[in-house]
Amino acid sequence: MRTLVRALALLAITAAVSVTASAPASAADPTVVVTQLPAQVRLIPGESVILSLSTNRTTGYSWSTRVRGDRSAVTVSKGAYQAPASTNGMVGVPGTTVWSITAEKVGTAKVTVVTTSPGGERGSDGVLTIIVMKG
Repeated sequence: MRTLVRALALLAITAAVSVTASAPASAADPTVVVTQLPAQVRLIPGESVILSLSTNRTTGYSWSTRVRGDRSAVTVSKGAYQAPASTNGMVGVPGTTVWSITAEKVGTAKVTVVTTSPGGERGSDGVLTIIVMKG
């Protein structure tokens, strides 16, 4: 049943989202990686999704997340910046910021990626809706 629910979670992601499914150490535990927003993912408690967005620290902007809706349905990591593997001599090449989001209990949470400019102005880079279903 759990494998069926995971398969359904993969199918539930909207068509506009780039998704990669990888098989880490255990093929029974696939990881969904969301690389574009807006998107929607269905999980059961204990499952996780990775949100991986292109970001560029050299601009002075910063990225964070804000959870709305049923905030207790998920936990979101702080977010880790990964510099580009190779810049090939190019200045200002963007890296990636990665957040791990884990389903905790049944509910619907909306994870908004917040962009803050060097001057402190805030905007939204998009929303990842996570529907946590009964396992």
